[in-house]
Amino acid sequence: MTAMLEDSPEVAAATPKKARVLLTAATRWEVMPLVRALQLVAAGTGRWNGSIAGSALTLVKTGIGEIAAAQTLDRDFNAFDFDLTISAGLCGAMQPDVRRGDIIVDPHETEMEYVVPLRETARALSIPFHFGRILHTNIVLKPAEKRALGAQQRVVACDMETAAVRRWTRSKSPVLGIRAVLDEIDEEIPSSAPSGEDALSLARFALAHAGQLPALIRTGWRSSRSMRNLGRFLRRYLEVL
Repeated sequence: MTAMLEDSPEVAAATPKKARVLLTAATRWEVMPLVRALQLVAAGTGRWNGSIAGSALTLVKTGIGEIAAAQTLDRDFNAFDFDLTISAGLCGAMQPDVRRGDIIVDPHETEMEYVVPLRETARALSIPFHFGRILHTNIVLKPAEKRALGAQQRVVACDMETAAVRRWTRSKSPVLGIRAVLDEIDEEIPSSAPSGEDALSLARFALAHAGQLPALIRTGWRSSRSMRNLGRFLRRYLEVL
């Protein structure tokens, strides 16, 4: 893959020097597939480090939502400098042609040297890929809400952290939202989640929401498949930076 991309004049001209990359993801179920795909090692609570093709990587688990993401980044990373920040994880589709497992990228004025290799990466892996704006939301949207807001706002997907990650950088580094689709525009996912990620919290949640168990299991299975796509995509993309 690396050789194929380097053979492309467009990509060779656009690819930056080896980068220091910060990746953020909200939950254990988003973080751990990335840890495995990128072969990262634990470097403290909620943090993993590694490198790919000379680029230094740091992955941090932020927690769900804009407040948790901002607090985690403010507490742990204000003294750090990064060449690129990637808000990674899952998202909800807000256009009818966007399918589960597709990769969504919100470049938001990021330099072309980081943007050009994205499409080539998707082509090489044969993963469906969409450029577009990711809408911030504080709640899990219902299908009708996704369809209406997608049409009104002309957005491709929604998530709960990318906007906060972008605000946190304060132009210190370019930010890419790179997400895998969990739920399609007409699919509904559970609106509540366990308070914690440990086994006891999961068991308590399951007992209190027994009627939602089939939907939770289905969502977990879909999450796993979508995150495998994202892990493959990010690894290949980072190999050419």
